[in-house]
Amino acid sequence: MEFKQLEAFVAVVDYGSFSEAARRLYLTQPTISAHIRALEDELKVKLIIRTTKKISVTTKGYQLYDSAARMLHIRNNLIEDFTESKKRIIDLGVSTIPSSYLLPELLAEFGKHHPDVYFHSLQSDSLDAIGRVLDGSVDLSLAGQNTGDETCCFIPFCQDSLVIAAPVTDHYLQMEGKKLTFQDFIRDPIIIREKGSGTKKEMDLFLEKIGVAPTELNVVARMNDLESIKKSIVNGLGISILSARSVQDLKKTKQILLFTLDEAVHTRSFYIVYSKNRILKPHVRQFIHFVQDFYKSS
Repeated sequence: MEFKQLEAFVAVVDYGSFSEAARRLYLTQPTISAHIRALEDELKVKLIIRTTKKISVTTKGYQLYDSAARMLHIRNNLIEDFTESKKRIIDLGVSTIPSSYLLPELLAEFGKHHPDVYFHSLQSDSLDAIGRVLDGSVDLSLAGQNTGDETCCFIPFCQDSLVIAAPVTDHYLQMEGKKLTFQDFIRDPIIIREKGSGTKKEMDLFLEKIGVAPTELNVVARMNDLESIKKSIVNGLGISILSARSVQDLKKTKQILLFTLDEAVHTRSFYIVYSKNRILKPHVRQFIHFVQDFYKSS
């Protein structure tokens, strides 16, 4: 008998539904069913009778519910007592752009309403941030790509677009206001992100859609650090295809020029990523709901 099985059972009884329990615990419905089935097999008793329209809890089920609810309460109190004065901590993986341009405003606003929640964030590229979810070292990650891993949930929470960022030179100033395609930039020196970056993956998808092979690009540098790319553009090394959110600071100070990519659909999403096999703590689920709602009007 495991705590995750008891938590799934208590949630089904509390919400009166397997699907609602799955939604509240951020698990799949088959996972909830498997947890209930494992309990019933171990205890050799039917706990929940499920029909197409409703569920009903058996007498033995209610007996288990009372004990399970108390056990979970005791467990939560023990965790709080032994984790630094009842601090509620979220271990968070974050890829480059969410870390620098989304997380500061998210944490500032979330902290106004939940000052007792503390964050331990680890920045990396998107693939590594998702890898941390897979190996269980973080509760969730905010990442710039969806790898399609079936053991994870990927919830889009914020939209972004790709732009061409160029240095402020006479050549590019003369191009402002004109109707341009990527072919107008194809011979220009370009700086690209290293593999593993969500932006790099989106750039590759964009080039594939418009029929441009990577070998056609005049690549002058490959960099893993976004800030180094931005400084290199400002200093005239070349152009780059970047996240619009990541370069708004330089655009406002007129240190770079931005050109939109009109040939193809070039919007991208940032994702909340968590494991389907992990029951999330209530304050982690609370943070997920907050992040989902934060950018709805933007």
